[in-house]
Amino acid sequence: MKIDIRKIQDKDIGGFYDALCSVAGEGIYLLTTTPPPYEKMLNFVRNNIENNNAQYVAVHNNNIVGWADIIPLERNTMTHVGHLGMGVRSDFRGRGIGSQLLDKTIAHAWNQGLTRLELEVFSDNEIAINLYKKCSFEIEGVKKCARLFDNKYQDISIMAQCSI
Repeated sequence: MKIDIRKIQDKDIGGFYDALCSVAGEGIYLLTTTPPPYEKMLNFVRNNIENNNAQYVAVHNNNIVGWADIIPLERNTMTHVGHLGMGVRSDFRGRGIGSQLLDKTIAHAWNQGLTRLELEVFSDNEIAINLYKKCSFEIEGVKKCARLFDNKYQDISIMAQCSI
């Protein structure tokens, strides 16, 4: 199966939104179970393109099947920090797409001048945690009972890596 990993483009916005809706709808991998309004997401992607932020998509047969982005924080004392978000559609998981997305996105973030990359992941998502560890992220702490979904609390692990 051929998967193309590339920077997001305007033509990818609809497919990205569909992939985001698919992963969010599962309710178990993203902090939100409903995607943002389309207009908000459209502005987010266009801002990333305009500012050369690290946002990549995985493409199979002209369909977006996954994404990863590392967005610099906006506070003036934290612009060296980028926050990672990513997802892969359920029917494409377990094929190395997440690793490929992370490799490209992390390299772009370092080249962009970021010196700290961070993320939050549900502590019970061992597959994702192992992927992040493979890509040099380390667990820095745990937010206990940080999410309440379907009457169940979940802890969130905070992971990061630094280039300095």
